[in-house]
Formats: sequence, structure tokens, C-alpha cells
Amino acid sequence: MQLLKTRLRNFKLSGIYNNLEERVSYAQEKSLSYGEFLELLLEDEENNRRTNSYQKRYTRAKLPAHKNIEDFDFSFQPSIDKRIINDCLTCNFITEKRNIVFIGNPGTGKSYLSIAIGIKALMKGYKVLFT
Repeated sequence: MQLLKTRLRNFKLSGIYNNLEERVSYAQEKSLSYGEFLELLLEDEENNRRTNSYQKRYTRAKLPAHKNIEDFDFSFQPSIDKRIINDCLTCNFITEKRNIVFIGNPGTGKSYLSIAIGIKALMKGYKVLFT
């Protein structure tokens, strides 16, 4: 098992490395086929890479805070059209190569919405930079 773990480290398969012993026990307990076992290991690796990729992109985005659109109080600023914001959250503007510009007085939610849209873009695999 130690040789296998060394090889997993050498190949930078940390998702499999981190869960190997647990998965081996599970596979034996459930009498999984080799294919099913391999599928579990690859799923672990894929999830690990997706998580690491998101974390790297989040760090590089330099967002000043973590803001979720679910926590935004649209009643505080009734002039904001929720449908337009929801359209921005689909990130279609990125594939269509369009820009979003927020204009308004201080404290009206421009930065909050920018961050929330940026986080949605990060979740969809896009790179973001908050300036």
C-alpha cells in the first residue's frame, strides 16, 4: 500500500491518495467490481481537482469579501431589477463578451452585487479579478 501511495503522490493524484484506504475498505465491504472501485477513485480525484481549481481561482480573484446573492436584500434597494441581476448570474454576458457596469451612489450594493456575480462566475469555472 505504501508503494501505491508513493506513486499516487508522484503522479500528483492527491484526491485518490487522500481517500485510498477508506475507498479500499468500502470496496471490500460492498464487494465492488474493479471498474466500480476505479470509478470511485476517479470521482474522488475529479472532485479534489475541481475544489482545488475553485480555491486557486477564488484566491487569485482578490475579492474583498465573500458575498452570496441569496443574502442580498433587494427590498433595501427597490430600484434594482432582480431579473437583470439574475440574468447576470447566469454568466451569459461572459460568453457573449459583454460588460456589466454598476452605477450609483455609495452604499447601494454595487460592490456586493459585483462580488456575488464574480463568485457565481468562479463556480462556473471562469477566472475573475476584482479591481
